[in-house]
Amino acid sequence: MAQFLKKTALFILTGLTVISGIVAIPACLINHFSDFTINKKYKIVLFGHSHPECAFNDSLITGFKNLSHSAEPYFYTYQKVKKVVSQNPQIETVLIEYSNNQIDEKMNDWTWDYKYMSNMFPIYSSFMHTTDIEVLFKHDSGVFFNCISISARQNLFKAITFDYNFADRIGGYLKLNRSQRLSTGDSLAHGISKYRFLNPRLSIINLIYLRKIIDYCKQQNKKLFLIRSPQYKYYEYRYNEKVYLDVKNRYFKDVKLIDFNNFPLSDDEFADPGHLNMKGASRFSNYVNKQIEAGIFVSDSGFVMK
Repeated sequence: MAQFLKKTALFILTGLTVISGIVAIPACLINHFSDFTINKKYKIVLFGHSHPECAFNDSLITGFKNLSHSAEPYFYTYQKVKKVVSQNPQIETVLIEYSNNQIDEKMNDWTWDYKYMSNMFPIYSSFMHTTDIEVLFKHDSGVFFNCISISARQNLFKAITFDYNFADRIGGYLKLNRSQRLSTGDSLAHGISKYRFLNPRLSIINLIYLRKIIDYCKQQNKKLFLIRSPQYKYYEYRYNEKVYLDVKNRYFKDVKLIDFNNFPLSDDEFADPGHLNMKGASRFSNYVNKQIEAGIFVSDSGFVMK
């Protein structure tokens, strides 16, 4: 019996060692060889979720690279920022989207619910610190191990094929061709009452990681601004404006906000209440380009579009 137990324990230990190697070795290779380099002409980089992804057509903005990605909370943006900034010393200015919905508890789901985590975690897991891993594991170990499995398979394939290029799959301008007729009712189209936003529950994890992004960029001596893309006047999350501004002033008062929330756009320049279509993005991006040429990011003075 003792011999049997000894062999069983050895078998289990060997299996765990092999599995750990399959997970850890490709992750280490990817962390070491990953390529996040962008063209040296880009001095300004933008990070965020789908709002800036659809608003900033970087082909119309000189020296500007849009690296936003749909449904990306700050937890994963933080991993991306560290790699992009460290591998691109030509970057002078970092812009981080700070929209009304990014303070909301909805961002908790974007961080660790399987639907979102299974998409984002495999991309950035190799670059996470143990404290980041711990955040996900402690919230739901079952979801965490499912996503580890997905990540391990993808990392193994990347390592085998020497596919270490990340620059082409971490975000960019997304062109939306659709145009939507908008009204006050559209902000409540999904049955969400505006009163739900008057006293919102905050996503503490999202705010913590926004702070981490800010601190990291300051440590790297980069000029840093929060930025808010245009939103439709009846967009549901604009109801939390008071709380949104209070959070900014309380926790991020050391960073200036470049606020384009009220940039004048017609209804047919929106794809939906939160996103510009290609027509709106074109007009907005040309305006941003002119503002950059005029020196909007030269100083740390705030900018608010009335």
